[in-house]
Formats: sequence, C-alpha cells, structure tokens
Amino acid sequence: MNNRIAKIVQLTLSLCLAAGIAAAQTPPPVKEAKPPKTKSMPKPMPRILGAPEAPPVPAGEGETTEKSITVGPEVSIKMCVLQGRLKVNGWDRNEIRLFVKDGTKAGFKVLEKDGDSGKPVWVLVTSRTTERPVAGPDCISGETIEMDVPVKTSLTVTGRSTQTTVDSVRKIWVKNVEGNIGLRNIPEGITAETYQGDVSVENSRGAISLQSTTGNIIAYEVNPGQIGDLFRAKTNSGTISLQRVDHRQIEANSITGSVLFNGKFLSGGLYTFKTSNGAIRMLIPDSSSCTFKAAYGFGVFNYDVPLKIISEIVSSGGKNVVATLGGGEATVNLTTASGSIGIRKQQ
Repeated sequence: MNNRIAKIVQLTLSLCLAAGIAAAQTPPPVKEAKPPKTKSMPKPMPRILGAPEAPPVPAGEGETTEKSITVGPEVSIKMCVLQGRLKVNGWDRNEIRLFVKDGTKAGFKVLEKDGDSGKPVWVLVTSRTTERPVAGPDCISGETIEMDVPVKTSLTVTGRSTQTTVDSVRKIWVKNVEGNIGLRNIPEGITAETYQGDVSVENSRGAISLQSTTGNIIAYEVNPGQIGDLFRAKTNSGTISLQRVDHRQIEANSITGSVLFNGKFLSGGLYTFKTSNGAIRMLIPDSSSCTFKAAYGFGVFNYDVPLKIISEIVSSGGKNVVATLGGGEATVNLTTASGSIGIRKQQ
C-alpha cells in the first residue's frame, strides 16, 4: 500500500512539474490595443420635414446679403431657414427684396415663369447661389433675415430654430422645430406649426390650422374666407385663447392647459372645446342661440346666462349636462377630464 501511495505522489509531482514547465515556455497572451478615444459629437437638431440636414452658420461668422428680383404679382415663394429671426412683410411692388445679416450667402432660384409675361411666379430662396454654389441643402441661416414680398404672395416656410413674423401676404404654410410664430393680415388661409413655441394669429381669414407641442395659441379677429372653412387649434401643453373668431366650425384642443373663448356662436355652427387637464371659459352674448353639451370629471359647471337644463347625468366617470340658450341653433361641445367649465355673459 505504501508503495502504491508513493507511486501516486511521484506521478502527481511529475505532472505538476510538466505543467509548470509548459506554462513557463508559453508566452503570455498579447493584449489587444484599445481604439483611441474619440470626442462625442453633439446631438443633431430634429429634422425639418422636406429639408436635408446642415449646420447653421455660427453667429458673427457669416456674410451680409441683399438681393432683389422682379416677379409676377401672384408669386409663390418657398424657403427653408435653419436659424435666425425671420421677418416677412407684404408690399405693393411686384418685387422680392431679401436681406440676410451675418448668415449664409443667399439668392433666388426661379422654378417657374408666367407663360405670358415671362416673370417668375414660383421662386425658391436658396443658399445655392450661382456666385458660390454649395453642397447640401437649400436652407439659409442668419442673425436676421428680412423679406419684402408682393401682398398676393403664397409663402411656404420650413424652419429649425427661428422666430418668425409674417405680415400681409395672401396665404402661408409655416412649420418650425422651435421658435414663436406671429402672423397678421393673412386673407386666404394659414397653416402654422411649431414644436417649441407660441403661435399667434391676428386679423386673418380663411381655413386656419394652428398647432404647438409646448406653447400657447392665441387668435384675435379671425374670420372664414368662404363657407365651411374650419378653424383648428391644438397644443399639448399650453393655453388656447380665442377672441372674435367667427368661424362656424371651431375645434380647440389642449391636453394640459385651459381653453378660453370670447366671441359669439353663429347659427348652425359646430364648436368643440376640449382639454384633459384645465378649465374651459366661455364669454358670450346672453342673446346667443346654442345648445351646450358639457362633460366633465373633477370640477364644476357654472354659468350666469339664462340656460335651460335639458338633462343632467351623474356617473362614476363624471357628469354630463345638456342645456340650451335661446333657440339652441349652434352646437357647443365642452369637455374637460379635470377642470371646471364656466359660461359668462359679455359686458
């Protein structure tokens, strides 16, 4: 037995010695070289629909440009603005004047001419000028961008980070990633949208659609251009304030904000005011003729106009009230999940 143990110990020692020799002869593993660290790139701004990406010109490092072009009286203008304060004014000349301060070199590209007069009727404001063509998108940028255009201009603007003011053009479509939009004296329709900023419209007509993700919406003295024109306002986080909006179809929807209306309800009109978390306030003539359909969860329904309550249903989900004022000719839907509803008479 002792001989067997001795042999096992001797064999084990031999194996351990062989393993040690093999480990000594095997070169250590080569460590893989780590790739050099690179600086993280800044996150890009959200994309502009219909416009490729490109960085704006750094402040104070651009050029100052002033250009003009003769056009037809009813011209369509398209432009993309990466950054800057954009101001557009309508005037009585058949001419576009463009001024850019501290920005890209800008100019015009004629997309279409009138078949009779030969004057441009569709113009693109672009950074791809013949003097200095550049690769990339047509978007321009600058500290200040100003344009004077014919009053019958139809204007299309896409913007990334812009403060936009437009006064006295025929029709406008404008969309920003961020920045406020202010519009005045637009007689034939408005579509305006910004993700971060306020939208305000004054003294305008036509079908109107206003939208903001995080901002307020204000409309003052707005009318339809023709029968059936719709006024629509929507914001995810902000107040909607409507004063003297005389469309027969109005839709106003705020997710977390109040809805305020100061005006009159027209015979046969259809009005919808809705908020998930906020109050609804109506200020109307006590001679109005409308039917109110109010639905609310947490809150109260109060009024100082001579309403006639038709029905009132109370459930675990909230309250529903149907009431008429006058002949009940217009239909007014009022809905809030968490907030009060108030109807007051104009003084």
